[in-house]
Amino acid sequence: MGDQLIVAGFHRSGTSLVCQLLHGAGLFLGYKLLGAKFSNVHGHFEDIEVLNFHEQILGDNGKTWLISRPFLPAVTEAHWQRMKHIVQQRNAEHDLWGFKDPRVCLFMMLWKHLLPNAKVLLVYRHFSDSTYSLGRRQSTELFSNPEGPQRLYKRFWEEPDLALRMWLTHNEALLTFARTYPEDTLAMSLDMVQSGFPVIRALNERWGLGLQEVPTSEVFDPAVTDRQHGKQPISDRRLIDRIEATWQALEQMSKQTEQMVEEAAVAER
Repeated sequence: MGDQLIVAGFHRSGTSLVCQLLHGAGLFLGYKLLGAKFSNVHGHFEDIEVLNFHEQILGDNGKTWLISRPFLPAVTEAHWQRMKHIVQQRNAEHDLWGFKDPRVCLFMMLWKHLLPNAKVLLVYRHFSDSTYSLGRRQSTELFSNPEGPQRLYKRFWEEPDLALRMWLTHNEALLTFARTYPEDTLAMSLDMVQSGFPVIRALNERWGLGLQEVPTSEVFDPAVTDRQHGKQPISDRRLIDRIEATWQALEQMSKQTEQMVEEAAVAER
């Protein structure tokens, strides 16, 4: 049986950048990857088979990817069999493999059931930047893709807090997973990655994955990272405490990651 690394993070949180690094470091991320689009000009690095599987579960549960409240999916035998096929094929052919898809935040416990030894790299980004980037992407989709699902695109303007609720739902689910499996979870922010944090070294130090070192500077393109400057607009102020608690919990986890790398560097001297 091989080792697995799941990269989990909300939409527009930097998981594509991280997986671009991991791909260069030798991690197998899928047989067919989602290619470049205007929103990710260097590619998404998402396993299309896993992405389609997540979409199937959502669709079979009457949902789309716009999950903005806690979601417990109904999982059928057909779903389990499809997951087992994905796992068995990759385990048979690769000593180390992984995947990323923002939707996996909602299904972490399912994957952990089939992959009890899987490790999880949790990537997060400040809510104002994530929601701004998501809204900007969907506005481009709305006006440039008239054949697309217009009703879904418009929800971001019909429901002012939709993107923020989505950020909360996905990151709260990741925190629940991380608290349940602390030894199998490593967290880092997009700001850390962009500042040159040694992602590959941290993973190798924590779990001995044997990935090749790749400097972040080789893949980071600041021109494709959009940021929101100023305060985050919010309609439902009851969300504020949850948002703050979630953000602080994520930041605390990333500080632990930084401390681990610092201690390892000191031990090597």
